[in-house]
Amino acid sequence: MSLLSKLSDLIFRYKFLIISVLLLILSIIIILNNGKVETRIETFLPGYKPGRPITEIEDPAVQNLVKMSMKFGDRYTVSIIYKSHNSLDNAGSLKDLERLHKKLESLANVQMVISILNYPGSERYMQNDALDLLNLPNELHSFVSSDGKYALFLVILSVDKMVEPIVRRITNELKGEPVVVLSEASVNNKLFDELRRSMLFYPVVMFGVIFAIFFYQTRSFRATLVSLFIPIIASIYTYAVHFAFGGILNILTSMIASFLIIIGSAYPLHYYNALFRAENARKHMFAPIFFSMFTTAVGFLSFLFVKIPAFREFGILVSIGLLFDFSLTMTVGNELLLHARSKTKRMPSSFGIRYVGNKVALGILATVLFFIILSFFFIPKIKVGLTSTDYFSKNSDITKAYSLLEEKFGMKDVIYLVLEKENGVFLPFDNKNIDEIIKELSKYPEISSVDFPRTVPITVLVLASRTQPLLRHYIADGKTIRLSINLSPMGSENLEKVTQVVNEIMKKYNYKYYLAGSPFVWKAVNDNILASQIQSLVAALIIVFVTLLVVFRDFSESLKLVSPVLFATVLNFFYMSVFKMKLEISTALTSSIIIGLAIDYSIHVGHDYGKTKNIFTTIKNVGPAILGNALGIVGGFLTLLIGGELSMFKRIAILVSLGISTAALLTLTVLPYLLSLEKVKGLKKDITKTSNN
Repeated sequence: MSLLSKLSDLIFRYKFLIISVLLLILSIIIILNNGKVETRIETFLPGYKPGRPITEIEDPAVQNLVKMSMKFGDRYTVSIIYKSHNSLDNAGSLKDLERLHKKLESLANVQMVISILNYPGSERYMQNDALDLLNLPNELHSFVSSDGKYALFLVILSVDKMVEPIVRRITNELKGEPVVVLSEASVNNKLFDELRRSMLFYPVVMFGVIFAIFFYQTRSFRATLVSLFIPIIASIYTYAVHFAFGGILNILTSMIASFLIIIGSAYPLHYYNALFRAENARKHMFAPIFFSMFTTAVGFLSFLFVKIPAFREFGILVSIGLLFDFSLTMTVGNELLLHARSKTKRMPSSFGIRYVGNKVALGILATVLFFIILSFFFIPKIKVGLTSTDYFSKNSDITKAYSLLEEKFGMKDVIYLVLEKENGVFLPFDNKNIDEIIKELSKYPEISSVDFPRTVPITVLVLASRTQPLLRHYIADGKTIRLSINLSPMGSENLEKVTQVVNEIMKKYNYKYYLAGSPFVWKAVNDNILASQIQSLVAALIIVFVTLLVVFRDFSESLKLVSPVLFATVLNFFYMSVFKMKLEISTALTSSIIIGLAIDYSIHVGHDYGKTKNIFTTIKNVGPAILGNALGIVGGFLTLLIGGELSMFKRIAILVSLGISTAALLTLTVLPYLLSLEKVKGLKKDITKTSNN
């Protein structure tokens, strides 16, 4: 055979591999030229559009925030906590505070700085470069801790485009100073750094863990390598498609590669195992792998029923990635896995898998049903909500910084009460009303303090605001002012109660008013997360069941096949309550992920059982691949517990690992018992009839 003929034969044999490599090169070029990541909380609001300003979001919380910002000329506020060597009531202790204040004012993009040093009326409590802490009024304790060792600076920035680079630069310029920097931009910067690291670190670690597990099961280096490289290629294709159409990655979509490596590696694994028991593996495995891919995609596509764009994008992109993964398995995978099969004489490990018997299956079923009944008492205790610190672990710098704010200043978040006079302007008689409002608000434990300059009459403040930029933080014009309400941890967790309190107090006064601030944006996100969880969960279960019904054409059998997934989904909420996890962005994902992944096991069991009609043979045929895949998924997700400061990924790791372990156990024990139950009954009837005759 000539060299040309050999080359032609080689190209034809590996034609799909050659095409996939060319597409891979093109995809990498697209990603390098168009890749972007966005970490803002607004990405989880209904109506958000990637790369577009938040002014286009119609949510009331966002609209109030935008309206207030435009009215008061807000730029961006960064909180900086300073730790003094000595208590600030010691003589000379304010000198370092003054030095830092001037340094902050000199930094680029800093419009103004508000602190105890320039707060209106604060000068009367200063003497000998020290503070009179004993007589310091409550509103000034918003800037100085009760022990006198910490001071708070509000740094107002002038921002043209992105605030995150400015805050990063300011944070770097303050290194060496005894300060911590707090802001949404600080959170975003930390998220960006963690996500960038996670996009590189976790896929590599997952690759290693899953490789070890798959290699032990397949006993083939080549087959294991192919099983893992196929989902990696699918991930790159998916990112390329997303970026080619102007997409921007967010907190969820940035982890697509990790999800696809864990999920998508199952298809080549099942395919390789089938090569040892079927003459035409592609024909034999096309249907079960396709429907496994389809039902998994359904689990993720259930996010299309929710209003949050980030969830919808995540669901669509993972589903596209799974479609790529399926296509690559049936084309490139077939070429390379056939080659791997021809080069090995070792059969894949069976893990000693066999059907455990009816008694064990019944015992496991009874135990699971007990915990499901118990879960209905635990589920109502699950809290719903997400704050900026919930992204991070307890040891994170961000979490520690917010804990310091909470511990030393008794506050966790800030909201604003904007007061507007429809007729006329603020006059001297309004001083009494403002004092009463502040006094009433301060009575509630949800409110740490209320910040508004009260040592100066309101009319003087309005006039002075025209020439003093600092006062613009409180006074927009003669008809509009705002009070800064510092929320205690209790208030941050119960924003509805705070809103009710404000509404009740304001009934006494003839002011037009509204509440605004980032906490209300977080609340809007949290409210949508709860609705999204219910919608996506119900949609996923219905579509998966209908799919099983279409494939297996038997209502009773479809109900049995979906039972492991249903049990695992309910127990997922039980696990959340046991580990005291909130229902938030990360945990809301897990139920649909478990449904999408675990239904694969039922499909493989149901498909093989339909051919063999022998549950012992079926478990022997597909059990090893199911167990190998489950171990790969659990091992892959548990790598998210290694290092890093993003606790949201750690929560996903714990819940999905427990959910998949539960589903795999039920699929290999309880499901065989349920499937063979009708056959056993039929055999008993036949035996009875025979004996009677």
